Amino acid sequence: MRLSLDDERRLTRLKGLPDGQGVLSVYLHIEPGLALHHGHVPQLMDVLRDLRESAPEGDRPRIEEESERVLRFVREEYRPSGIGLAVFASRPRRLWETLNLQARIPSVARFRPRPYLAPLTAVEDDYPRIAVVLSNSEKARFFSVVMNSIEAEHKLADPVPRKQRQGGWSAFKYQHDREMHIQAHLVHVVESLKEQARQYPFQRLVLGGPDDTTAALVRLLPKSLQGRLAGTFRAEMFATDDEVASAASAVAAEAERAEEERLARQVVDTAFAGGQAALGWPETMQTLAEGRVQTLVIAASRYGSDEADRAVTLAWDSGAGVEVAHEGAEEILAPHGGVGAVLRY
Repeated sequence: MRLSLDDERRLTRLKGLPDGQGVLSVYLHIEPGLALHHGHVPQLMDVLRDLRESAPEGDRPRIEEESERVLRFVREEYRPSGIGLAVFASRPRRLWETLNLQARIPSVARFRPRPYLAPLTAVEDDYPRIAVVLSNSEKARFFSVVMNSIEAEHKLADPVPRKQRQGGWSAFKYQHDREMHIQAHLVHVVESLKEQARQYPFQRLVLGGPDDTTAALVRLLPKSLQGRLAGTFRAEMFATDDEVASAASAVAAEAERAEEERLARQVVDTAFAGGQAALGWPETMQTLAEGRVQTLVIAASRYGSDEADRAVTLAWDSGAGVEVAHEGAEEILAPHGGVGAVLRY
């Protein structure tokens, strides 16, 4: 699962923190069913030790102080409720934030002037929120969908004159008036969608309804929303919530898989042409260590391995994006160890 809406708001606040006195950021992978003292506390001690030993000497006293706070919390207060834990601690900045995560993140610790948020940003990217609009010429239903489940829904209806069967000049004026009302309704739908984007920030947009309605809405979308459009689907206004969520999730997943496949082909084709791309573990790890990677691409079957965890951590540290490849994209990468990268230079 992705972050909860409350956690997303806390993440937004963390992103807004300016540089300042150092923040200890710790991510801990939680193995379900494993007692804390058997695996998680020793794992935490290992990443904190690695951080302390590699840090500049001037930072070590602060790292020791914040590490003690995090260790005390995990030993005495923490009760696992997911498969990951994130902690951000800075006593001078009066900062203490903990987030329970439902997504796998490699265990890592960093001490920097701002919170180390790349792993959480990756979780947002991997589990996108989908905005869904099901509309016809006078009504609309809006949904916020996460992992095929609806987290929020609202509706609107606008007064639109019914179709008239009679002909003549009056009928022409009546039809013109109806078309103006329909246009106003569609503009209202787009304005409501903008408001939804503020309340439930989404990464992908899916439109449903009759073909003429979805086509008209696509034309009215501002550029900021057109860039998030994953596609459209046909549906009647009386479709059930589950039917809408299922259809929209399928459209979004198809768009995601298509993007992954394009990226995997780009990596392979560019690498074979001698361009700015890396293929296979040795070359990819080397370019990661050199800070040359723009986007790391890892096959889903390799994600979570020790080797992949090292690659992902290097990518985050250098500001590179991470894309997990599924299905067709994974098949493209399979002959090359399931890994590759688009390079900056």
